[in-house]
Amino acid sequence: MAMNLSHLRHSDSLDKAATVALYIFAFTALLSTTAATAALWTLVALYLVKAPSNGFHRARWLFLPWASLLGYLVCRTAVAAWQKPEWAAYHVDGFWGWARLLLFPVVAWWCRGDENLCRRLLAVGLAGFVVGILRVADLHTLESAYQGMRTGFHLRILAFGLYAGTFLWAVVCFAPSFFQARRFRGLWTALWAALLGILGQSLFFTQSRGVFLAFGATALIVTAILFLTSIGNDSQKPPKSLKKGLLVFWMLLVAITVVNRPLLEKRWIEEKNTLLQLRSFDFSRPAQDSAGYRAHLYRFAWEGLLERPLWGGGPATSKRFIQESGRETLKAPNWKGEMQWWDHLHSTHLEVLFHFGILGGLLWLWLYGSLFLSVRRPWRKGALSTPMGLFSLASLIYLFLWALFDFRSLHPDWRFFWNFLAGLIAAKPLWMHGPHAEKESSP
Repeated sequence: MAMNLSHLRHSDSLDKAATVALYIFAFTALLSTTAATAALWTLVALYLVKAPSNGFHRARWLFLPWASLLGYLVCRTAVAAWQKPEWAAYHVDGFWGWARLLLFPVVAWWCRGDENLCRRLLAVGLAGFVVGILRVADLHTLESAYQGMRTGFHLRILAFGLYAGTFLWAVVCFAPSFFQARRFRGLWTALWAALLGILGQSLFFTQSRGVFLAFGATALIVTAILFLTSIGNDSQKPPKSLKKGLLVFWMLLVAITVVNRPLLEKRWIEEKNTLLQLRSFDFSRPAQDSAGYRAHLYRFAWEGLLERPLWGGGPATSKRFIQESGRETLKAPNWKGEMQWWDHLHSTHLEVLFHFGILGGLLWLWLYGSLFLSVRRPWRKGALSTPMGLFSLASLIYLFLWALFDFRSLHPDWRFFWNFLAGLIAAKPLWMHGPHAEKESSP
C-alpha cells in the first residue's frame, strides 16, 4: 500500500513538472531559444522516466511512419559518412538537425489527449508570439514597414509569415470561444478583432509572395471545407459563430489587401521582369533579384536530385553541396553587400528530396499524411471539436504550401514551432489510438 502511494505521488510530481514545461515551451517557442530548448528536453527526459509502460508505440498510425523515417535517417547518414569520410561530421550534424524534428510525439503524449489543455497551450503560444512582436514593434519599425521595408519583427521574414499565418488561423477557427464567452463577451470579441488585425497586418509586412500564395490558397480550401462539404455527423456541423468569424476574416483580408496594395505593387514591380522571362532565363549569369536566385537554386536542386534520385545526397547542409559546386551564380549579397554562398535551396520539399531522395521524401510524406488523416477519425466521432479539427487541417495545409517556397526546418525557431504544432495536432489521435483508448472503450 505504501509503495503504491509513493508511486502515485512520484507520478503526480512528474505530471506537474511536465505541465509546467509544456507551458514554458509554448510561451518561449518563438521567443527564447534557451528557455524553449530547456523546456523541450525536460519533456523528453520526463517522458523517458514515465513512458516505458505507457509509450506511444501502440499508436501504430504514428509510430510506424515515425520509426521508419528515423531508421532511414540513421541508415542514410551512416552510408553517406562511409561514402565520403571527410564529410562524416557534416552528415552527422545534419542528421541531428533533422532528427530533432521528430520530438513532437513527446509533446503530444504529455498533452494526454486533453483538447482543453491543447487550446490553452495554443493560447499561451500566441501570447508569446505577440509579446515578441510588441517587444520590437516601435514607431520606427512600423513606419519603415508601412513605407515598404520588409520585416519579420523578432524573427526571419518568411518564417515569421508562417507563424503569423498559423496563429491567424487559430484566431479564426476558435472564434466561437471568443464570441460565446460567459463573461466579458464584449472584451473577448474586441480582443479577437484586435488579434485578427495585428496578425493580418503583420502577415502583409513580410511582403512574401510565397506567404501570400500559401495563405490565400489555404483560405480558399478552409472556406470550401467549412461551407461546401459535410463535416462529421449532424452534431458536429460548424457553429454559426465560426461561420461568422470566417466571414469577418474574409472582409478583413480584403480590406487589408486594399490598404496594402502599394506594397504588393512594389513587390511585383521588383520581380516582374524575371518572372516574365523565366522561359529564356540565362542561368550562366548571376541573378539580381529573389526570383532569379530561386531559379538558380531550384535548378541546382533538380540536377542534384537527378544525380541521386532514390537516396539523395545525404543530410549534410545544402551550403556544403553549394560550396562544393563552386558556382558563382549560387551566391547572393548579404546585408553588408558582400557575396556569400546560399545556405539552403529556398524550398523545404526540394531540401527533403535533394538530401534524402524520393524514398526519404515518401517517408516524410507518410508521416505528414498520417498527421493529416489522423484528425478525421476523432472529428467524425465527435471526440474532437470542429474548431480544433478545422485548425489542425488549416495549419497543416498552410505549412505544406508554405514549404514549397522556403526552408527553415533546421533552425531553432522552426524546430520548436513544428514540434509544438505537430504535438498539439497529434495529441487527441495519439491517445485515441494508443494504450488508453482500449481502457476508455472497455465496459
